Amino acid sequence: MENLRLLRKNKNISMKELGKIIGVAESTISLYENGKRQPDNKTLLSLANYFEVSIDYLLGRSEIKKPSNIYTVDGIISFEVLGSVKAGYDGAFDEIPTGETIELPLSMVSGGQKEDYFVLQVKGDSMHPRLLDGDKILCKRTTSVDSGTLAVIAYNGDEATIKKVNYVYGEDWLELIPFNPEYATKRIEGRDLEQCHVVGKVVKLIRDL
Repeated sequence: MENLRLLRKNKNISMKELGKIIGVAESTISLYENGKRQPDNKTLLSLANYFEVSIDYLLGRSEIKKPSNIYTVDGIISFEVLGSVKAGYDGAFDEIPTGETIELPLSMVSGGQKEDYFVLQVKGDSMHPRLLDGDKILCKRTTSVDSGTLAVIAYNGDEATIKKVNYVYGEDWLELIPFNPEYATKRIEGRDLEQCHVVGKVVKLIRDL
């Protein structure tokens, strides 16, 4: 898999780092790159999604690098877990990856495109007991949500927060409601609403038992 070696070097990561990201040993990455071992289907999926290339390109079967919208193997879709989402310039957001990849059933995206979703790791206990510190949530990218929706919201240029959104259509205010009673509801009004942006709607809780 010569293309794997090229992709890894272009991304400037070591075999050890890549192995940690996709869950195999450094020696296994070396075997892949030297053509002495073939990755299984799930590992191929993880590699293709991480490097954002087609599986055929990874295997040297095609010169076309661009991937399809969704990669699936046996009904599985792979996402890189984000540690945070921060507000950027011109309405853009900086997504900060953890280096961890998670594989989910394709059914979780309800027939949508992979790029329409992201996986975020929960930080803190403001949404306890519904969401715990370290939980992972599948979110659908959107710029608006209905009142009463659990959403990822960026406010005042800060790192995005996960809160229940409450508002009345036509009125000039918005409430960000935590589930933990030890935290206060944040009410955003007037011109401050210009600093408030919906990043995504929380659609699934992912938790290891």
